[in-house]
Amino acid sequence: MTKLDKNLFIRADAGTKIGIGHMMRCLALAERLEKKFDKIVVISNQLPRSLSTAIKNKGYSVHHICGYTHEEQKIQLEHKKAIKNDVKQCSKIIKMYRGTSNWLLVDHYGIDHKWEDIIRNNVEKIIVIDDLANRKHNCDVLIDQNLYRNMRKRYQKLVPKKCLQLLGTKFALLRPEFKNARKKLKRKYELRRILISFGGSDPSNETAKVLRGLKEHNLKYKIDVLIGSSNPHRKSIKRLCDNNPLCTLHDHTESIANLIANADLAIGGGGSMTWERCCLGLPTIVSILSDDQQQLTEEVAKIGCVINLGRASRLTSNDYVNAVDRMKIKLLKKMSKKCLHIVDGNGAECVANEISDN
Repeated sequence: MTKLDKNLFIRADAGTKIGIGHMMRCLALAERLEKKFDKIVVISNQLPRSLSTAIKNKGYSVHHICGYTHEEQKIQLEHKKAIKNDVKQCSKIIKMYRGTSNWLLVDHYGIDHKWEDIIRNNVEKIIVIDDLANRKHNCDVLIDQNLYRNMRKRYQKLVPKKCLQLLGTKFALLRPEFKNARKKLKRKYELRRILISFGGSDPSNETAKVLRGLKEHNLKYKIDVLIGSSNPHRKSIKRLCDNNPLCTLHDHTESIANLIANADLAIGGGGSMTWERCCLGLPTIVSILSDDQQQLTEEVAKIGCVINLGRASRLTSNDYVNAVDRMKIKLLKKMSKKCLHIVDGNGAECVANEISDN
């Protein structure tokens, strides 16, 4: 044992359907906390190979389990079995490390107080990241980095009374690269370069819709296309980019902040990348890719940070192109300033400080 003898365990998944946002915000917080722990251990049911390799390169341990995802539709009995199976495997891994003080960070829409009740005896502190406020938690800290009305009442009956609630965009969990890029940021308020990114997976291939629309209408913008490690449409997107001399494909790049900082407009989904774009003042045309993005996108659109096109499944290439045509310089400038106001890039540090003080 080293002198710290303290471990941080992360239970989160990443994949084609759920994207990589859950895992990335856990890693953003872990990076801020890593000096406080002897080991950081990731436990995952789904994890793309490239992301698993990147996590190991950080010096963290990775354990793959045969658990369950929040997407699985199970009858009640099967659901109980799935919870017990998942938590049993997690408990076994935690016991392997025998730390005198184990903390557990959970970011998983399928995990609630039933899972947490069982694992509680194996850990000193449970930290939960949530967006939905649709289930109870047995946790010591609850983080919701999003922007909703009546935020203070959102988890009032869903967490223990002594639970520390860190709510709002002040606690947006971004990697240090975004704070560093913000310091150097110089927005020109023009429309010459567009960033297209629908998160780590983009299962319905909205990226291709946008690229086809821009090409068919012969719009002469420089285009950066960012796709994640879980994107199942890599080959078709590459072909579209190869056929457009103004288009550059970035496949699972580590310099996302630079791409956002250099763009004048983004077209993408409404997931956790919302706060990365806001931190760097990038106006965005957003389509909603899943149910959990609906309310967040609507709230951010109300304050003028994004243009909400609604559900992606209902959109055509023309819908995206028409939205780009409506983006005038005055509107870009107004949206950018609103974005910069709500996220400052210090969220992970704020969370780390709050947790350390309790």
